[in-house]
Amino acid sequence: MTKEQLTDLTAKYLKGTATPEEHALLEKWYYSFNQQELSIALPGEEEAALEARMKRQIDQRIKAVSRRSLMKRLSVWQIAAGALLLLTGGLLILFSSNRQVYRASQHPQQIVLKDGSKVWLNAETRLVYTDLPFFSERKLDLTGEAYFDVASDPEKPFIIQSGDMTTQVLGTAFNIKAYPDEPFYITVTSGKVRLEDKQTKTVTVLTSNKQLKYASQHPPVLKEVASATAHAWTSGQLEFYDQSFGEIARAINRKYNVKVVFANNTLEQCMITASFEKESAVSRVIDLLCKINNATYTFSADSSIVTLEGKGCQ
Repeated sequence: MTKEQLTDLTAKYLKGTATPEEHALLEKWYYSFNQQELSIALPGEEEAALEARMKRQIDQRIKAVSRRSLMKRLSVWQIAAGALLLLTGGLLILFSSNRQVYRASQHPQQIVLKDGSKVWLNAETRLVYTDLPFFSERKLDLTGEAYFDVASDPEKPFIIQSGDMTTQVLGTAFNIKAYPDEPFYITVTSGKVRLEDKQTKTVTVLTSNKQLKYASQHPPVLKEVASATAHAWTSGQLEFYDQSFGEIARAINRKYNVKVVFANNTLEQCMITASFEKESAVSRVIDLLCKINNATYTFSADSSIVTLEGKGCQ
């Protein structure tokens, strides 16, 4: 979109005269930023130089020249440049006030979105939420894991983008696990969600206690589960249902900041179902997991690394 088009669309939007098609065009421009931090380019060097000259003139004459006479001295193109700054700045303020970025580091945290939806963010998670008045949807970008309790709004679907996966809901509760380089999981607690794989265009509708797993180079797996297991982490517990030792090792690293190293790759592929209470120490978690898989473990001197050895679950 050119600077002139953006200025025209912004002016129409702020005046309330933009058509639905123009709303859609402005929405498309906004989403062109993807997951990058939003930055709106202000006018270039020519306009910037003009603004500086205007400021110097105002500083020099502010005591002697009234606002009206000053405006008369400005040429049309100077006024247009100033208007562009105001309009673009207004659009930036509008977008910034309706776009929130949330992050959770090592510990889970709960947030409440502008629309009233409640979200729990697991460790190492980033969520970007956008709900602008001219958008036809509530748009989110998720990296990591989150549990959503979505406020219903039939006029504005709740759309979550997680890599190649797009989740659409109106009002329901569900958990999404979408860490980079790990399998993708979505587990529904209540209501109904629609999941689309952008690569294959496959659409799946899930209802309560249904879980869908996508793993690289494997077909998707749909199963019925106890949905509470998927979001037990929101209360500090560790719950694993038919997950690989490798996946569990990454969860341990996020929760305890302890790196798990496998001396044997076969051990990493062992599938495990296990449950641990909120206050369980990392040593107890590792000890029980190793007993389940006939493995041994050794912590480093500073307890930041644990090495697992064993033949695996063959």
